[in-house]
Amino acid sequence: MKKLTMLLLLICAFHTHISLAAIHSSGPPITISGKITARDGTPIIGATIRVKGSGTGATTNANGLFTLTSVADNAVLVISSMGYNTIECTLKPTEKGLAVTTAKAGDAENIRLTEGPSPSLHITLSAAVQELGENVVIAYGTVKKRDLTGAVVSIKEADITATPVNNAMEALQGKVAGMDIMRGSGAVGTNPNILLRGSRSIYGDNSPLFIVDGIQSSYDQINPSDIASIDILKDASSTAIYGSAGSNGVVIITTKKGKAGKSSVNLDVFYGLSGSPHFFHGMTGDEYTNYRKEIYRTVNGEYPQDMSQIFTTEPVLDAYNKGKWIDWVGLITDNTATQQKYHLSLSDGTGKTKVYTSFTYTKEEGILSNENLNRYALRMNLDRDMASWMKLGTNINVNYSIQNARGKNIFTKSLSALPLGDAYDANGNINPVFVQGETTPLGDQLPNQYADNTRTTFAYMNGYLDIKPWKDLTYRSVLGVTLNNYRNGKYWGKQAVSNVVSGYASPLAAIYNGFTYGYTWENILTYNKTIATDHQLTVTGVTSWAKNSADYNNSLGQGQELDYYQFYNLSSGTQKTGNASSYEQRQRLSFAGRINYSFRGKYLLTLTNRWDGVSHLAKGHKWSTFPAGVVAWRVSDESFMQSAGNWMDELKLRAGYGVTGNSGGMSAYSSQTQAATYQVISLDGKLAPNVQNYGTYSNPLISWERSYNTNIGLDLTVLKGRITLNADYYNTDTKGLLFKRSLPVTSGLTAWASPLQTWQNIGQTNNKGIEITLSTRNIVKPAFEWSTNFSFTSNKEKIVYLPDGDVISEKLFVGQPLSTHYDYKYQGIWSTADEATATLYGAKPGFVKVATNEKFDANGTGDKGVHPYSINDRMVLGSTVPKWLLGVNNNVTFRNFDLNVFTMMRWGQMISSSLLGWYSTTDDGQPAGINYWTPENQSARYPRPGINSTTGIESLRYVDGSFIKIKTITLGYTFPAHLTKYAHISKGRIYASAYNPLIITKNRDLKGTDPETNGSDTFPLFATYVFGMNITF
Repeated sequence: MKKLTMLLLLICAFHTHISLAAIHSSGPPITISGKITARDGTPIIGATIRVKGSGTGATTNANGLFTLTSVADNAVLVISSMGYNTIECTLKPTEKGLAVTTAKAGDAENIRLTEGPSPSLHITLSAAVQELGENVVIAYGTVKKRDLTGAVVSIKEADITATPVNNAMEALQGKVAGMDIMRGSGAVGTNPNILLRGSRSIYGDNSPLFIVDGIQSSYDQINPSDIASIDILKDASSTAIYGSAGSNGVVIITTKKGKAGKSSVNLDVFYGLSGSPHFFHGMTGDEYTNYRKEIYRTVNGEYPQDMSQIFTTEPVLDAYNKGKWIDWVGLITDNTATQQKYHLSLSDGTGKTKVYTSFTYTKEEGILSNENLNRYALRMNLDRDMASWMKLGTNINVNYSIQNARGKNIFTKSLSALPLGDAYDANGNINPVFVQGETTPLGDQLPNQYADNTRTTFAYMNGYLDIKPWKDLTYRSVLGVTLNNYRNGKYWGKQAVSNVVSGYASPLAAIYNGFTYGYTWENILTYNKTIATDHQLTVTGVTSWAKNSADYNNSLGQGQELDYYQFYNLSSGTQKTGNASSYEQRQRLSFAGRINYSFRGKYLLTLTNRWDGVSHLAKGHKWSTFPAGVVAWRVSDESFMQSAGNWMDELKLRAGYGVTGNSGGMSAYSSQTQAATYQVISLDGKLAPNVQNYGTYSNPLISWERSYNTNIGLDLTVLKGRITLNADYYNTDTKGLLFKRSLPVTSGLTAWASPLQTWQNIGQTNNKGIEITLSTRNIVKPAFEWSTNFSFTSNKEKIVYLPDGDVISEKLFVGQPLSTHYDYKYQGIWSTADEATATLYGAKPGFVKVATNEKFDANGTGDKGVHPYSINDRMVLGSTVPKWLLGVNNNVTFRNFDLNVFTMMRWGQMISSSLLGWYSTTDDGQPAGINYWTPENQSARYPRPGINSTTGIESLRYVDGSFIKIKTITLGYTFPAHLTKYAHISKGRIYASAYNPLIITKNRDLKGTDPETNGSDTFPLFATYVFGMNITF
């Protein structure tokens, strides 16, 4: 009986539990409201939240808010938005109330539940790692990144605008493996030098091809804020479809398009101030005085008894006695350089029409007075769906700029000028002659003494028509027009620095006009077909025609009597020194085809061929074919990789080979003999016409340079996108180099008494290297995220063959890179202890010691290498090509704050520093801090002041130019949406950035300079501190 009673009680308890559970699970549906935001607190518009397995769902409004009705207990909610990771969560009733559980453990911290009569959810979505699924722009099309077969790097908008600069390519510096970007001058408006995988051609063009919205164009007229993406094509399998134009790599720039839906207005503004330029200053007063004393001691054997023995003119001695020392470099760089940008854009669209338009004003002030650039830019991109099978659109970009530049001799003159005198008179005006016999380095700043003014109008327009006659076939026709008109006016007055340095006795004026225009028409037919599920086939056919013309003229005058005319009245000059004009035209016609094939998405094949014909090559050699092929294997999709677990997202191997060409570097008529007529006196004393060759002699065999490229690559993504690795090895042999060769004198062909030259296809170079890009998401938390990107490049280039061996006059050496330093090799300064040995080399203590050529027997005694220094002792010293490049980009976000720190390293290159080689043993001004030789300081780097030898002085300029640079530091703050919504702002961000704030050089002698200029002393680089804001309405 007791057992039966116990059993009944257990049964009752069990049924009671089931009943209670049933009550909870079958409770009435509830309504849930909430908000969906990104990690920085920005509302996500259009995000969806739906009940899995049912038709119930909702979409967030402009404030990221949603309301979801009729939600049952234990419902699974799916929260998603394009570009963000999807979250699944389950609403479960408990004895304590409603609870939320997530399918993935890491998602729990992204959902916050607030209970009440109507429960509320605050959901934070993290940006998705979409690299494998996102589209990448390639030649004449797009492809998903997972299906890429070539070496292609894609840079998105956020990475471009992270660096506040007015030049888009500067924003990419150090961030793309294989791309070497260097700004060689701090002058306003300077474009950087760009190389992809090194230099291949000696006289040809080594710059990459730039494609803007499908048509070849220049990049420097595009504002970075208008760019949606930049895709860099590096290997021949990717670039061969561009034929000769793509031999040095291709950079594809895609500008922003209008989007359908709510109108969006964006304001992007920044203002930057410069720090001190990275440049040497002149000697201080004490340094200069001691320096002059040492010169006197060297010449006379003792120090001067009186300063009048050094400063021999009364005005200079008086300036010395009164302590009137001048820091000329400080005075000429007293101007504060500034950068300003004001960019306003509108994106709008309906179902059929989409438009993006923008206006940009940029202003730059240099570190020199009257050095500035003002640019106005207007862009409009319009797309229109005419029918379900037809679409057309246009891209228009118009720029107008006014630039005032300064002469390149300013810094040279400021270092060499006597640092004594009165730079300004009592009224604060510049003294043209600051001390007797010395003209001021500030001469360009005197009224109407210097002008270098350029006005440029640039217009780029293209229109396209897309037709889709049936499902698998599309046709696009694109017509592009580029116009560029400029006028440059120059004036050098008598007191202008350029005139003084050049030794001209009277003013000079000149006007240069240029008008270039080009047309491009391209037709692209694409057939895309999926066959029996497993086979994906894309066939592309292209025809391309381009015509470019250039019209130039210039006029020069000398001896203007009134400075205020400057270059506006050349007829006022007493001499008309020259007028010239020229015109050239080039044409290109091309046909190309490409086949992309994929089997089950695992085995990928791309075959390309292009036929190019150009007008400027010799008849019978104008056309050439450029084929390429590449295969790729997605190993991660193989069944045997499944045992590796789910830690591997992607593993792909690539191998490709292709041929590209180059005919750049030649003028439009270089394949033809160039001649001029002139009059000579015949034997009977009469004038007779004659013809004189000049420039080049025709070569009926001149043809293309051809580059043969092999590329092997690996793409790896693991741990759900936490780590991504891309690695490439490449080898490029370039043959048939275009080389300008002098004809032998015995040919009887001369150009103005010099041997005539002709273009020939001779010589060979080789480039090989490795590229590694590593991206890591180090910490990923709801309120904190840290990611790092590494880009490493090591490129080795060399000249393999030259028909006549080394060409010393051009510094071209077989087995060495194309850019090589050839000069005396510095080995120190001769000491008094080595005086006897020094005499064998024609030197004395205090002279520069250089290495001698041990193969050269100057005396014929067999004692090779021991002889007085001569030009035969010059040797190959090094190259401007670095051994490796490294860029490290760190991004940190914490709540609404974001921090970016980008560091770059350039290692193993030798630079020729004009500043280090500036040292003179005479009484000129010198850079501060020079450690020169004296009998008491024999371990110095620089020779003794006052010596009568300059042999080997040049060797001082060649130093290791390796450096580490913090390129940018940017700290930003995005305002919370609940604050900005009252001003109808959907997103607002402010930021402060330091550009070029810190440089660490391997060579201590370069301290205070920036090796990025490669040793140039024309215009130094400088740090810039930028403050900006970005507001979207």
